[in-house]
Amino acid sequence: MTTATSSTEGLQQVMERNRESVDMAALMLCAALSALILVLYVLTRLDVFAGLDKSIGIYMMIDEALLLAAVAMEVLDKRHTRVTRGFFIAVLMVSALIISTVLSFPYLMFALPILLVTAYYDGRFTLVIAVIGAALMCVEPFFSTYIGITHMQYVDFTTYDDGSIVITSDETTEAFREFARFTVPSLTIYAAMVGLSVWVTDRGLKLIKERSALAESQVAMENELSIAAGIQHGMLPEDFPDEESYAITATMVPAKDVGGDFYDFMRIGRSRVAFLVADVSGKGMPAALFMASAMTLIRSNLENGLPVDVAMDRANSELLKSNKERLFVTVWLGMLDLKTGSLSYVNAGHNPPFLIRADGTVESVKCRPNFILGRKKGLRFTEHRMSMSPGDRLLLYTDGLTDATNPEGEMFTVGRVERRLSAGYVSVDSMMDEVKAFSKGADQFDDITMLLVEYRKPKKIVYSEGEVFDADQAGHDKAMAYIRSRLEEAGCSEKVIRDMEISSSEVISNINMYAYPDGGGTIRISADVVERIATVIFRDSGPEYNPLERSNPDAEKRIREHKIGGFGIFIVKKLMDNVRYERTDGMNVLTIMKELR
Repeated sequence: MTTATSSTEGLQQVMERNRESVDMAALMLCAALSALILVLYVLTRLDVFAGLDKSIGIYMMIDEALLLAAVAMEVLDKRHTRVTRGFFIAVLMVSALIISTVLSFPYLMFALPILLVTAYYDGRFTLVIAVIGAALMCVEPFFSTYIGITHMQYVDFTTYDDGSIVITSDETTEAFREFARFTVPSLTIYAAMVGLSVWVTDRGLKLIKERSALAESQVAMENELSIAAGIQHGMLPEDFPDEESYAITATMVPAKDVGGDFYDFMRIGRSRVAFLVADVSGKGMPAALFMASAMTLIRSNLENGLPVDVAMDRANSELLKSNKERLFVTVWLGMLDLKTGSLSYVNAGHNPPFLIRADGTVESVKCRPNFILGRKKGLRFTEHRMSMSPGDRLLLYTDGLTDATNPEGEMFTVGRVERRLSAGYVSVDSMMDEVKAFSKGADQFDDITMLLVEYRKPKKIVYSEGEVFDADQAGHDKAMAYIRSRLEEAGCSEKVIRDMEISSSEVISNINMYAYPDGGGTIRISADVVERIATVIFRDSGPEYNPLERSNPDAEKRIREHKIGGFGIFIVKKLMDNVRYERTDGMNVLTIMKELR
């Protein structure tokens, strides 16, 4: 409704400006004709035109008065009403009649008022004036007869023997002859000109409407893109962290059309940082709003303590509730434990990032990607894990980087990105400079977004030595009592203690099953609370076994098939904020952590 109203107002403004210019042209024409009539009148009174009846000066003065009255009305009346314009045209047509009658000018002078009316973009007004003009043209032969002007080509002559010539036809006959032999052909030409003028009027008005609508649409699109760009840039964090344990830098270079690229990062508790890069399908305002929704949902889920896979699960469910545009977003989301370098991540159909090791080695972080976010119900996103060492850097990016083209149509490509990283261009600014040099000024058709995470020196944390427990049921019970006692002493809430007990019981049972299937082994367990993070560490000397490599069970399927078990480590990962495994000095070391809130 707003766009239509604005378009109508724009059209009215264009037509009003055109009317003003036509009014001014009519004013100048009336003034010029007035000056011409005045000169002709003076010349007539001075007998410059031999044989011309001086009585026609009366009609010339009437014409002069009408023209001056039109000029005066324009000067005094600035409202430019239809009456004013009608008076202009009427004066011009009467002037045409008088000039045609007195000076025998061509009838086609009546086309001049028609052309002026056409410029007003008013088809009906044009037709009305055309009818009046045609009527005046028909009246002219009889008016000429009335004022005593004889057009010699329409009279009969009689020649006598003495050589004299006498006009023998009567005035009425002369008038009808002029009407039949000159006025009718002139009216035919006049009608054709009127038809052309009406067509020009309608066509011109249509073009103005189309151009007005096009201009309005262009303005609306530019406004939408401006608002979308504001939303896009306003939500991107700009306070990049540069701390002892990690640093993050990022950039987003938009294309001409606003897309839906975005990046985000946030500190989760005291020891973790989450970060992501995403690319929304589509352009303009819908993509910007979808971007804002996706970004807000993922951030909210992470800030509420959810692991990366669950955060994505819930964001997907929420996005589907209001996705009328059927947009989607690809996301690479990671969460880095700053104390250990453990990185958990989810890839929802996005480009795999590059891991640049401290020694300069570059590798692609490939995994089987999950489905895109926002298009399919009931998705369960899979979490993957890897380790980063001090000095390692992780580059996340959108396909605007690899799809950047040069004037020859060649793309920047994933391979070129990897070669640049291997050559030492390990910063978002240097990589952007490389893209610009490669593109050589070619148009950018997609947003280019990059985010670089550098893992630095982890903060040293010392945990207690703990105690040793037998890998049997009695040892299990003693270990559980030890863990509760240690956490209670540290002031943990009952909820935290219960979650740690459930998780610890599952871990101990898992160790008894896989590390010591024949019994006889021991487990060293330490339980501490450091920097408001409850931490329990399990060490066993069994064969190397990483329980985190096991895929999550399909809960619905196992319930349908009435299968019990297989949920131990899955439960642990859901209850804990962080779970990590390592093989150290011939021992399996599993650590579970939960922040105190």
